[in-house]
Amino acid sequence: MGKSYLKQLLTYINKVYHIGEKINTLEDKRIKSPIKITTITFVVLFGFMLQIRSFNRLNHWLEKDKFKKVLPKKTKIPRIDAVRRCLSDFDLEGLNNVHTDIVKTTIKNKVFRTGTLDGLKIVAIDGVELFESAKKCCENCLSRTHKNGVTHYFHRTVVCVTVGSDPHIILGQEMLEPKKDGSKKDEGEITGGKRLIKDLYKQYHHFADIIVADALYCKSTWIKEVLSIGMNAVVRVKDERLNIVKDALALFKYREADERWTVKKKNNNYTIIKAWDEDHFEMPASDIKVRFIKFVEQIHTGDSVEIKEAWIITTDKFTSVKNLWLIMHKRWDIENNAFHQLKTEWHLDHCFLHGPTGIETVLMFIIIAFNLMQLYFFKCIRSFRKKCMLQIDIIEDIRDERFMIEDSWDNPLFVKT
Repeated sequence: MGKSYLKQLLTYINKVYHIGEKINTLEDKRIKSPIKITTITFVVLFGFMLQIRSFNRLNHWLEKDKFKKVLPKKTKIPRIDAVRRCLSDFDLEGLNNVHTDIVKTTIKNKVFRTGTLDGLKIVAIDGVELFESAKKCCENCLSRTHKNGVTHYFHRTVVCVTVGSDPHIILGQEMLEPKKDGSKKDEGEITGGKRLIKDLYKQYHHFADIIVADALYCKSTWIKEVLSIGMNAVVRVKDERLNIVKDALALFKYREADERWTVKKKNNNYTIIKAWDEDHFEMPASDIKVRFIKFVEQIHTGDSVEIKEAWIITTDKFTSVKNLWLIMHKRWDIENNAFHQLKTEWHLDHCFLHGPTGIETVLMFIIIAFNLMQLYFFKCIRSFRKKCMLQIDIIEDIRDERFMIEDSWDNPLFVKT
């Protein structure tokens, strides 16, 4: 048998991130259960690492003994109903601690020692809807009523992800809360975002140099919150009605661009970028002064030319215009490398379990599984990106190796030292 990705993966996450030790610290809230909490935790985590589509599929794996060779001998295999009950009242604080320890280890091991973009550590923050239903709901559901009068229930979270280069690591998430104390509205994304970056700062201190966000975050309250934790904000601007936009565009209208450069692409395609840059614009209802930059992109694809215009504001006074243009575009990593992957490959938009604790527990399992696999792909497998290897191919190989691995091999996550 050739190289085993399964052995390499489990050895790596245990040796570097001490996952075996961490899952042993989780509190078992069940009373006299014959199934160990470590067994359920491993089965769920490993299932999500292998991109399980649903708990029905996990049930099939359990019934067909597909975890047999990665669990200690004579381990009692849980039934799916036991898994669901356990996750519905899981040790969520302990699970969050596992996630925090993984992120702290990546920082300690200097995974981002050269930053994520030209020496700067950039993170993006954005909200994502997990799933919705017109029938099922729980006390933590958000809601909206459609024009036809039907109320739909859903869950939404705000997520912070490193962007700019591999690996893209989810630093944290914050669930948005439903209407409370007679309020007519559910909690807004900016409120959740402010709470998230405060929590991240408490956990990791200077977790980023720049926090980039979309146009929803073009608010002085958000900018002030980012500055309060010693970081800079970069925010897209789209609302032409804002005074700051009117003032900046009027100032730029009759003057030449401050900078101009060309970005070459494949097949002789290229983009010419012009940038207008001005400092000391005041945010509404505050004394915060920001830098306003207007970009005009002339995109040449074959014989066709497309013109695009974009605006950003930033509290960063020193980062070059070229890097700010890159940061603006790299914000899309949170959509392409996190949300899109999580929904299409990791099935984030599937309702595995509906309940106040269960939903967040499953979300945290998916985030931990995603982070561990990203770290494995890009920090353990040499030249993963250069070799144009596909994540789905490696995961498929690992699924197959569960049956081919020798009986004498012991899963390091369960080996006591």
